Amino acid sequence: MRKKAPDIPGLVEVARLYYESGLTQEMIAHALKLSRPGIQRMIQAARDLGIVTITITDPLDRTAEVGRRLQATFGLDRVIVVPSVRGDADATKERVGEAGASYLDEILEDAVTLGVAWGTTVRAVARALHSRRMKRLRVVQMVGELGLATEASETFRAIADRLEGQAIALPAPAMEKNPAIRRSILQSAHIQEVFRILREANIALAGVGPVSSEATIVKRGQVTEGVMRRLAKQGAAGEMNTKFFDTHGRPLPAMNAQIIGMELEDIRRIPHVIAVVSDGPGKDVAVLGALRGKYINVLVIDELLANQVLAKGTRA
Repeated sequence: MRKKAPDIPGLVEVARLYYESGLTQEMIAHALKLSRPGIQRMIQAARDLGIVTITITDPLDRTAEVGRRLQATFGLDRVIVVPSVRGDADATKERVGEAGASYLDEILEDAVTLGVAWGTTVRAVARALHSRRMKRLRVVQMVGELGLATEASETFRAIADRLEGQAIALPAPAMEKNPAIRRSILQSAHIQEVFRILREANIALAGVGPVSSEATIVKRGQVTEGVMRRLAKQGAAGEMNTKFFDTHGRPLPAMNAQIIGMELEDIRRIPHVIAVVSDGPGKDVAVLGALRGKYINVLVIDELLANQVLAKGTRA
């Protein structure tokens, strides 16, 4: 049995009476000689079909103003600030991920090379991306594998799958302390080819990590708490793509030399670098360092962290 097509003119009429004229469902039912439950179903159908859309405008929403101030202070191309979920870091991260996915969807075009770093907020972007087919899209892993976990490869592959793009892996450990082994890996023809493709990237998607025992790379066992404490004493403020920098955004060569991934100087040359960041211990200092280093030109951030970064940045 074929499903009955919706009565669009009838739904529009009911929607106008309810939303524009302010009539109650009971009044509309009486006027149109229909049942009240029937009117209720028609109002819901009008929303489900997109005849009625609802926009909530919060006159106290200060996110746009914070975004404008961050953009002006640090010379960014775009800043997207999302409301923080008080007391729920995971929910806040998901909001930032959704905003990052929406922005990425807005700017992506065919024949683009997209570099993807690793981070839990970048993973939130991957989860929130809508499926679509992109022609001649290359999605490239920007840093090697993080220990036993496979999140680095899972993240960039998830994005490639959602966009039907070509996934190009960086098949190497993220960290290799032995100089001879590291040199051998970097001299591999395949690794050199991946880095060549990365240098052609039009867009990069990355997180910004803090120098903290709470950092994801510590929790995943890639860097020990002792190393983090040592890095903090050396002036480290944060990391992008597991490459560390100080409060002024200057790279820390001794540590970064051990990391097999795209260098900060090369990331800076990418025309469109999107950083997605949500609040956490030490994140304000890390984001401030990344901004001062000019590694970012688009920032997607939650309101609480945005205000912290702005307060620190304008005091300095």
